[in-house]
Amino acid sequence: MDLSACFGAVALVYGVLFLLDNLLKSVMPHKYARVLRWSGINIGVLQIRWFTERFNRLLESFGSSCPGFLSSWFLFGAVISSLLIVPAFYFLITTLTGHFAADRGTDRVVIQPVLPGINIPNSELGYYFLSLLICSVYHEIGHAVSAVSEDVRILGFGVFVLFIVPAAYVDLPTDQLRNKSKLQRLRVFSAGVWHNIILVSVSYLVIQAFPLMSSVFYTHGSSLCIIHVTPMSSVTGPSGIKPGDEIISLAGNKLSNKNDFRNAIVTAMKEAQKGFCVKKENMDDYTLPTVTSLEVDCCANSSSSLCFEVDRTNRVCLHARKLISRVNQTCSADLPCGHQQHCVRPVFSDNATRFIQVARRNDKDFLFVGNPALIYTSVETSDYCPRSKYVNLEFPEMLLKMCNYLISFSGALAVLNVIPSVMLDGQHMMKVLLEIFLVGEYSIYQDSIQFGLTLFGTGLVLANFGVGFYTLLTVGSAAVF
Repeated sequence: MDLSACFGAVALVYGVLFLLDNLLKSVMPHKYARVLRWSGINIGVLQIRWFTERFNRLLESFGSSCPGFLSSWFLFGAVISSLLIVPAFYFLITTLTGHFAADRGTDRVVIQPVLPGINIPNSELGYYFLSLLICSVYHEIGHAVSAVSEDVRILGFGVFVLFIVPAAYVDLPTDQLRNKSKLQRLRVFSAGVWHNIILVSVSYLVIQAFPLMSSVFYTHGSSLCIIHVTPMSSVTGPSGIKPGDEIISLAGNKLSNKNDFRNAIVTAMKEAQKGFCVKKENMDDYTLPTVTSLEVDCCANSSSSLCFEVDRTNRVCLHARKLISRVNQTCSADLPCGHQQHCVRPVFSDNATRFIQVARRNDKDFLFVGNPALIYTSVETSDYCPRSKYVNLEFPEMLLKMCNYLISFSGALAVLNVIPSVMLDGQHMMKVLLEIFLVGEYSIYQDSIQFGLTLFGTGLVLANFGVGFYTLLTVGSAAVF
């Protein structure tokens, strides 16, 4: 789905909801108004909001349970978040200048918006919305709990979807916040960033510890597991690849993870087709009737045989599976066979076709003839293979993919929110920090420095997003943060 189609579909849904909302308001205004007040739902132009006070008591109970610990916890988070301001500035400036340097032929890294259907596959929409919602909700819970621990009342908690971006917010009384001390305000303002840092750390630890955590149910690092196969693709069939297969090797390259799989496919595509060393006295065991020694298709499209070139001279039709099952040595121009052996190499009418042997554990080898890239695009793989047929195949990849989304989105929220920009936490954090460090005769510079940093930070954030949208619309290949 292209960009215009995606945005058009979303806009159409919002249009229908907006018209339905206005229709109900005109047809049954009182009943519909009571429903909206009870549910807390509000439908606007290209947005849906939900606000509630139902969680206030729960958040207040948790925030007031251990005030001493929470005060120290969020003070430590305030220090870490404040120290992140300079690296965040450096990162945004570097990515922005890197974009303009790319025009002179250098590499670039830019922040690129992540949009469903554009640079996120439709199959991962659930991960996109759920992870972004978790990051936003956890961010706001940080503000709420920190505020309660500082005796600031919570007015309510809400979630909204602005076009295609889900987010959360907490409503706090600004007058109470203004009356708190500098450190108290800094703890509240930086609590959301601190929670995002914690979420990144926990997700990273889960990824690192999962091989050990899952060792009872899954093997890891010994083979590659197939978790999904595209129906009616080139790797399906009676003897084709199927979900649950454990791939040990591909074209002679041992596989222990997805990186090995990708490298093996690239190697098979780049390198010339390798041959097999066959003892001369055994050639008759594999030879089938040959149409002609001059044609590439010397087997007349036989399904169990292939045309092979013998010692780069004549071509014969050989039984492919029988040959593969009995030979264990390959040959090439740089690696010839022994004196009593023939080097037989499959020949095809085009340079992209390869004969690939895919070795599977507890099943016969899968023999593939075609472009190796089709193998890669036809399957979904995992580094984790279940020890039992009753264990879910897809759970490890689902969990690790969710953790990677959480790291990306929560890390991005942390970096952006420490920047002193309009509508971001960094604006309030910087104001408090300037009040803490610029005292006495230097206090007269607080407002001017605050204004300058906020103006610069806002421009920096907008410029990076503008560059990201430009890259998405024109190039579409920039790194996604």
